[in-house]
Amino acid sequence: MPEVEIIDNPKLRSVFRDIGEWGFTTFMWALWVYLFLPVLNLILWLLGAHFFFVEIVKKGGFSEMVELVKRLGLAVVVVFVILRLWGYYNYVKFGKKDRRRSSQETHLEDLAQHFSLSAEEVQALQQKKEIFWPLHHESGAPSEY
Repeated sequence: MPEVEIIDNPKLRSVFRDIGEWGFTTFMWALWVYLFLPVLNLILWLLGAHFFFVEIVKKGGFSEMVELVKRLGLAVVVVFVILRLWGYYNYVKFGKKDRRRSSQETHLEDLAQHFSLSAEEVQALQQKKEIFWPLHHESGAPSEY
């Protein structure tokens, strides 16, 4: 069988071919890493379990860890009890009270006095869809669009 000579001349490749090759290579490496991650995760998990066993169980730190969990658990229970007691106190003190009161009805005369207008002008303004009230107007009365 005759020997085949492979000639590699990068100048003959187009830019699109280079981009395509780099893109395909990058995609395949990303796919390989993505597929390898579960195996890596399993290896790291086993190493973590092994180190946990060595450092906590074999070296006697397990009893210290149990004591720490007990103290932290007690702290959590104390905070929980304090918050529940505070909630119960608020319920007893404020829970049965109805503080939601509706405001009193505003009468036409009160509005007219507040805006320095007559009752008829206020009533006419209430019927309008839009009212333009300038900040500095000579008469102080609103004008229409």
